[in-house]
Amino acid sequence: MLIDCYECKAKVSESAASCPHCGAIPLDPVRSLPVEVSDLDMKFRTMIWFLIKVSFAAVPAVIVVYTAWTIIGGVLSPLLHM
Repeated sequence: MLIDCYECKAKVSESAASCPHCGAIPLDPVRSLPVEVSDLDMKFRTMIWFLIKVSFAAVPAVIVVYTAWTIIGGVLSPLLHM
């Protein structure tokens, strides 16, 4: 049976591994979850609060990257300055 590709809307066999036109992999309705965007019209105060939360969430990532960079630099530095 032929179905429409979700990317390019071309007709594709439902047993195909990917779309022959655009290469999109078919969605698995059993494992995929629907996504619903509910708040595109954000108020200014809501947007500021969101950006503050994102800023605080980025702090641990920066600490991890800095620590990894310091450890790698400490290990490689003596090896590179022979």
